[in-house]
Amino acid sequence: MTRHNAQGFTLIEIMAALAILGMSLFVLLQSHYSALRLYDTACSETMIRELLQRTMNYAELQVLAGTLGEEGDFGMRYPEYVWSFESSLVGQDELIQLYEVNVTVRAPDGVERLISFLTYNPSAEVQEKMSK
Repeated sequence: MTRHNAQGFTLIEIMAALAILGMSLFVLLQSHYSALRLYDTACSETMIRELLQRTMNYAELQVLAGTLGEEGDFGMRYPEYVWSFESSLVGQDELIQLYEVNVTVRAPDGVERLISFLTYNPSAEVQEKMSK
């Protein structure tokens, strides 16, 4: 009888190792891709919220100045992003005017974010009384 000195791996062992390695790489790449999509979503959501906050601040100042509606864009830095606001008087008090303001920001992909808030505009008489 001749005795074979078997060294190395068999073809089946190599194929099993490659299959395990391939599955592991697939799982890792899939989780990496999911993390990139989540990062992209978080970045765009953060940008929309920042633009919405800017528009809210601007709308509140405009309502206090007497402008009840306006629309525009964010310039060259944020192309194709547009904003608008509308406000309406909701209170009946003559001294303190309460306004409901609806602010909308639209992204280039058509996604719109809307937020509503209340602000008041005290009359000149109330402001004089408060300053004394």
